[in-house]
Amino acid sequence: MKCPFCGEEMRQGKLRTRGENYFAPDSCKTPVLYTKKSIKKAGAIPVSPDAVSVCEANWNPAFLCPKCRKYIADY
Repeated sequence: MKCPFCGEEMRQGKLRTRGENYFAPDSCKTPVLYTKKSIKKAGAIPVSPDAVSVCEANWNPAFLCPKCRKYIADY
């Protein structure tokens, strides 16, 4: 999917929350700890402070553009 703000390719993944809210690309490993450092080390990207859901079945598909610092999620 192309970013509607800059035209760059966006990354697909999930918005997750567990101590920190973060975007986990589909290729991302689950963080060992839920600290910003551990989240980044796992390949995820910390995002907004809004809680999404702790139940994986309820996690919404999302796309993130690191260049624009924008993400798009279905709800």
